[in-house]
Formats: sequence, structure tokens, C-alpha cells
Amino acid sequence: LDVGHSIAALENPSEAAALISRTGNKLFYVHLNDNYRSWDDDMMFGSVNTITLLEFMYWLDEIGYDDYYTLDIFPFREDGIRAAEESIEWVKGMKNILNRIGRATIKQVIQTGDATLAMKMIRETMCP
Repeated sequence: LDVGHSIAALENPSEAAALISRTGNKLFYVHLNDNYRSWDDDMMFGSVNTITLLEFMYWLDEIGYDDYYTLDIFPFREDGIRAAEESIEWVKGMKNILNRIGRATIKQVIQTGDATLAMKMIRETMCP
């Protein structure tokens, strides 16, 4: 699953991952990057669609994904090594955010169907 392609196609990468998992879980490779939705800009992971990608990281865990995470970035304005390192730190940071919230809490908020509760949960964790 190329996250940048999913975003540029105006999809929700979380939904794409969930749909793939329903087909016998054939998801075995994930390209991580970000973009402005009009082109696959191959930007650093988490640089634009942060909350969308936080949700994506949650759903990868939910579907039991435990295979490769790869970066598909083209940092022509940034130092390539630093851009890769920062993308990796965003992956780790998002996993830490999800752990701080707790999977049980996230599931409970999802079950309410209340988007304001979801936003509050994320805001209170990211902006204490």
C-alpha cells in the first residue's frame, strides 16, 4: 500500500488498509510518505496529513500488520538523511501517541461515533 498514492487518490489510507485486510490480509508492504492530495509529492511522513496518518498507524495495528514499513520520500529541499530520520521519528511518535491514548480508549471513542470526542482525544494527547 503506497500511502502517498492513496492520499493523492483522495482515499483514506486507513480504509484502504482495512479493505485489503478483508481480502485475506494480503497487505505485506507499506510505503510511507505524505502529500498535499493533488500529487504524490513524496514528502516526509506526517508533514501534512498528520491526523490521517495517525489514524492509519492505528488501523495497521488493528488489522495485525507486522510486515515492512518503508519510506517513499523525495526530499529535494531537505537533507535526505535528516528527512528519513524525521519520518522514522514520526512513525515512532505516532505509535507513542496511540500507546498513550490506549487502544481500549480509542475503540470506545470509535464506538460512540462522536467525531468531537475523537478530536478531543487526539488534541488532549498531542496538545496537553
